[in-house]
Amino acid sequence: MFRLSSRVRFGLIVLFAVFAFSHSLALGLFWLWACGLAFGNPLEQLKRGMLGMGAAATTANPQDFADRQQTLFNKKILKALQYTLQLASYALSDGYAPNGRAIRFYRPRKANLNAINAESVAAFTRTIVPLNSTTALTEASDSGLTYTEVGLGYVDISQGQRVGAAIVSDIASALDLFNTVSVYSKTMGEDAALDYDRVCRDGLIDALFNSDNSYLSGVDGGYFERFAGVANTGVSAVDFATLVATAKANAKITRGTALGVVTQLADAKVPTVAGNYVAITSPRVLHDIKQDETWVKAITFRDTEKLYKDLDIMLDGVAYVKAHNPWVEDNVYGTEDVTPGTADGLIYSTIFLGQDAFGAPKLSNARAGASPAAPRITILDKPDKSDVANRKTVLSWKAYYGAAPFICKNETGGANNAIGERPRYVILRSRSTFI
Repeated sequence: MFRLSSRVRFGLIVLFAVFAFSHSLALGLFWLWACGLAFGNPLEQLKRGMLGMGAAATTANPQDFADRQQTLFNKKILKALQYTLQLASYALSDGYAPNGRAIRFYRPRKANLNAINAESVAAFTRTIVPLNSTTALTEASDSGLTYTEVGLGYVDISQGQRVGAAIVSDIASALDLFNTVSVYSKTMGEDAALDYDRVCRDGLIDALFNSDNSYLSGVDGGYFERFAGVANTGVSAVDFATLVATAKANAKITRGTALGVVTQLADAKVPTVAGNYVAITSPRVLHDIKQDETWVKAITFRDTEKLYKDLDIMLDGVAYVKAHNPWVEDNVYGTEDVTPGTADGLIYSTIFLGQDAFGAPKLSNARAGASPAAPRITILDKPDKSDVANRKTVLSWKAYYGAAPFICKNETGGANNAIGERPRYVILRSRSTFI
């Protein structure tokens, strides 16, 4: 049998490999030439991604890219919007032992000359007679004396319970990145404080609603419900309508208007709070105050002793304190605009307070509810008959209190004290030029 030597075989193998490679190269070159005829330069097509390659990867492509992203959670909770609440801090809020739903406060009448008995002495430069004429004194005789009587007016402040509650499921607590119970507890406490401030505010507004000329009689009488840019007529609803129809520039608070309030309080002998009256007002009213040049130039007081929390300015014996829960009306007298926003024509009430203007008493034993200023949050997070698998946590707070201004009634239950009781606060309604 014919055999090839190993060298010959090796040479044939090399020759065959060279032939195959050349043939493949020719086929490859032919293929590139054919593609060039059909599609243009293949290298350029490769650059353009047209030879079997997809579009560039971006956040929009491929479509499932959105499902492959992860949100980075910062476990630090940003500070929530904070209300500045002031009214409650000026209330008489002592705790009292329970004895019915109402707590009665008494106030003696103010000084008067109704029972002054005077001897007529000719040698004096003027005859001594009382303001209200009584029988003149007779030497060594008590005949005809007018005796002093001191009546006690009273105010009843009824109390009621207020409650806030929330339920957090076990799954929500397990999946929440934050401590759900802690977040709820803090925010519910702030809810209670806002409600407390609102109760105090509404009590003051309601007590002078339609007061008209109720306190006009007497040498120290006047209007305790006032309207900026409007001369009181004695009919509050009419004066309010006039204020609504008055341009903002003429219905904003001015120094003269505020001085009228201060004069009314001083004339009615209303005592001050630490030497000054306190005005609880909206930031939008302060906006106008700070633009009044005659007002700003007169500001010299500095509250170095921090007598008034969140004091903004002090002028003419009034500490103007900013609050974020003012009474706001639109065009309906006595109706709060609960969503005022930036609506035009809004009316803002500034409450000028004297000492003991109102009270918000609570029960000392706290069984029916703790102080509304710092309510205790109760957390129920253990299984019981109503929640055998412990699938929820219940949070709640409760407060038991009442709030009302100290406008005394007389012993027969009259609307006002018969001897000239006056409110210890004034409400000034005004508009604002703030936009």
